[in-house]
Amino acid sequence: MAAVQPAEARSLIMLGALKLPRLLPSFRTLDIYILRRFLGIYVANLISFTLIFVCVDLLSHIDDFSKRTEGFQEMLSVCATYYSAITPLIFCQILGPVVSVSAALFAVTTLQKSNELTPILATGQSYQRTFLPVITASLFVSAGVFFIQELWIPRTVSAVRETAASRGGSGVTKHVTHLDNAYQNLIAIKEYNRRERTARGIDVLPIGPRDVNQRVIRAASARWVPDVDGAGAIARGHWLLENGTVQEYDPGGRRLVLQRPDGPEGLRRLDRPFQELRLETDLIPADIELRKDENVYMTLADLRNKAEKSLDQSGWYMKYFSRFAYPLTNFILVLIGLPVIVYFGNRNIFFGAILAVVISTCYFVVNSIFQDLGIQGVIPVRLGAGLAPVFFTALGLTLYREMQT
Repeated sequence: MAAVQPAEARSLIMLGALKLPRLLPSFRTLDIYILRRFLGIYVANLISFTLIFVCVDLLSHIDDFSKRTEGFQEMLSVCATYYSAITPLIFCQILGPVVSVSAALFAVTTLQKSNELTPILATGQSYQRTFLPVITASLFVSAGVFFIQELWIPRTVSAVRETAASRGGSGVTKHVTHLDNAYQNLIAIKEYNRRERTARGIDVLPIGPRDVNQRVIRAASARWVPDVDGAGAIARGHWLLENGTVQEYDPGGRRLVLQRPDGPEGLRRLDRPFQELRLETDLIPADIELRKDENVYMTLADLRNKAEKSLDQSGWYMKYFSRFAYPLTNFILVLIGLPVIVYFGNRNIFFGAILAVVISTCYFVVNSIFQDLGIQGVIPVRLGAGLAPVFFTALGLTLYREMQT
């Protein structure tokens, strides 16, 4: 073989340098083109679905808003505050996964309808590589949903509560129970008013060891008294019980007989009345106000703390572990939806919309079943929270891998 002369070598290097940039832009341009198609449809779907939700919800509660506000301008301000606070929550809990899978399916449908997939596949590029930008974007959406849920939404709970009151919210929570591990008590509250931070019908029952005297406290009402130096902090203050009685029991469970100091000699009674009594407890208003139906406003730390103190630990731990798995729904539904729409090869965008709804519904139904089994104790809580995401991820990866050009 003849040796390559230095001049020829320089020519080859220059030729390679000229050809290489021509290959890279075509590869990157195709990815960017598909990604832009997906993101454009994603933004359009997000705006459309959000407007539909706001319009339907506003029409359902327009009378409540108008009755509790004075004038059109005030009602408009309250509505704007409420929907600006609740829209991120609706996005994370409902709209996000549906928008992701519908945008992915619509993107593929439009590519098929305009015959753009055929020349792409004719170059030897697989479906898997072609749709990689969409899969990557869905992972970023999942990460964004997690951070919005953890960092942004918990800050909006006050605004949502205040504006919810303007559309007819009662602000009363009934039948509250709290397990106080710090003071070994079970606290039961008949009614709690979140706006006034007052309670009615309070029972404090001991659950501690039997080697010391126990107290059973019953009070007609209670109110939260914030500390003077921390009136703005929810966690700083104490509960003041009003108009109640205290019953004492010895370690054997026998009720102690109390001497009435203001009564005749020998007259005794079994309970000690009080007008006001400070309750020693770790219960704070936030523990009551952040109810199970408001778990979406809680951070992971709040959920774990609530699970440790609640009697319904399975339910709260399910909420805690599901917080990690739920954002991945955006990625999982896209991973399953892409192979399905390719298999059907349909160019009708309405078919893609129906398919997106069917896939999302199947996932949510199966996930709810497994979560319910975990709460009931049929399967471990961790397994109930993660079984559906793991199963559908495995199914999606299998379908995605088996896509044939």
